[in-house]
Order: sequence, then structure tokens, then C-alpha cells
Amino acid sequence: MEESGLRLRQLEHVGTVWTLPSVSTERLSLFLAAYTAADRVTAGGGIEAEDKNIVVIEIPLAQLRELISSEATIDFRLFALVQALQLRRPDLF
Repeated sequence: MEESGLRLRQLEHVGTVWTLPSVSTERLSLFLAAYTAADRVTAGGGIEAEDKNIVVIEIPLAQLRELISSEATIDFRLFALVQALQLRRPDLF
């Protein structure tokens, strides 16, 4: 909620990935969650005093599909999550 500004009710685990295999032991867990406008409780972005520099950007699903279908350079985490969502909920696209 702190970063996204959303009160999410149910998270669906997609997977856990290594952030930098062979360089770091850090792992990242990826989740999907449905939400509506009523779930927005703050603007998001994190706690200002923590200097996290988080910018919340909402992109329509159709635009996300186009983005990952293009040759644009995007974050692998975003790519994996959109692919997982397309497989699990093709009706949304």
C-alpha cells in the first residue's frame, strides 16, 4: 500500500526470480492483484522521508500488451507479469 497507494485484498503469486543471477543472492517475488478505483487509498510513491523516489504509473492493459509486443526495451519484471496475466486472464485483453 505504501508504494502503490492501493489496498489490495488478494495477491496471486506468479513466481520468485533472481535479480542478478551469479552476481547477487537477492530474489524478487512477483505478484498479480486485481483492484478498482475504490481500492486507491493514497497517491502512493512511498514515504517521503525514506527518499525512495517511487513514481506510480497506471497503464491500461491494452497499452501494456502493445508495449510488450513491440521491440521496446522494458523491465523484465513487467514483461513477466504481463505475460503471466495474459496466460491466466486472457479475457482482460
